[in-house]
Amino acid sequence: MSALNGNILNKSTDKPNETCILHYDMDAFFASVEQHINPSLKGKPIAVGHGVLTTCSYEARAFGVKSAMPATTAKKLCPDLIILPVNIELYHKIGKDIQSLILAFTDNCEFVSVDEGYVDITEYIHKHSIETFVSRFKRYIFENTRLTCSVGIGFNRLSAKIASDINKPNGFFIFSNQQHFLDYINEKNISVIPSIGKRTIELLNLFNITKVGQLFKLEKDELISKFGINRGEHLYNLVRGVGSSAISKDRKRQSIGHETTFNITINDTNQLKEELKTLSMRLSKKLKSQNLFIKTISLKIRYSNFSTHTKSKTLSFATNSFDLIYAEVLYIFNSLNDKQNVRLIGVHLSSFAKKSFVQLKL
Repeated sequence: MSALNGNILNKSTDKPNETCILHYDMDAFFASVEQHINPSLKGKPIAVGHGVLTTCSYEARAFGVKSAMPATTAKKLCPDLIILPVNIELYHKIGKDIQSLILAFTDNCEFVSVDEGYVDITEYIHKHSIETFVSRFKRYIFENTRLTCSVGIGFNRLSAKIASDINKPNGFFIFSNQQHFLDYINEKNISVIPSIGKRTIELLNLFNITKVGQLFKLEKDELISKFGINRGEHLYNLVRGVGSSAISKDRKRQSIGHETTFNITINDTNQLKEELKTLSMRLSKKLKSQNLFIKTISLKIRYSNFSTHTKSKTLSFATNSFDLIYAEVLYIFNSLNDKQNVRLIGVHLSSFAKKSFVQLKL
């Protein structure tokens, strides 16, 4: 196994002036794994999913194919698209291998999903050697897995997460300080900030706020008056780059779930799947924000006659990945005989596991 060694891994005897957080995100992870185990797929447009895509390769994205897209739509955009079934066990095994590689040189890390995580690298680097560390980190992962990752460096988790999205795939970006971060996001759409959800964006759009810079100009009191104290203060801090730098190694587990009640009965399965996607994404974000992992996924559906059915599936491992949760939710949904006259649909997650258990059992 290739080691991450050399001077870059020697802990600095001089304490750096600022916290330095690395966020890594494996590139098109599920699709990349499939291309790795089957070299004949390399360079070809492929996707993973059943009925609806959970992810796709960058070759497929060049045709406009996206995750959560119906397979029929994807095929129209890319007739040569190869669609493979979800191999959850394999993805988690390789995800565990990647986590083990990182744990081999530091335990000051937090894995927020099977294919991404945060590492506090403050003690390992001087400011002038951040680029060297990032290059060696990326090479270390690639030489041991033959998979690429995108990396972001920031002064906290928020800035590192945004940085890792800038030069995808297989790139990296470094925010040297808070002002650098603010200058970058100023003219970007609000959606560049991952902690701001779809519904909040819709509310902001009602006030003709679409850019981060517009939101930045609003005083805290004005934001609180428009959106309430919790959301208002949260938005005020986010657009100023204020966020946690703490790497959490363990958190208390809890159960979560979301449901949607429709004003009229729904018969469109695509609309229902889109709602399931939204619910799954919200739940995955909540899991990751609290560093929680689940094993049991339940789908709840209520029909116009008020009969209610719940169907569950328990995995052999714990996860908080949106792709995996959504794939299992769709699997359960597709197995239902009756998908007509729906008044309520919901997703519930249970059987929580601590992170240490996940690392051992992935």
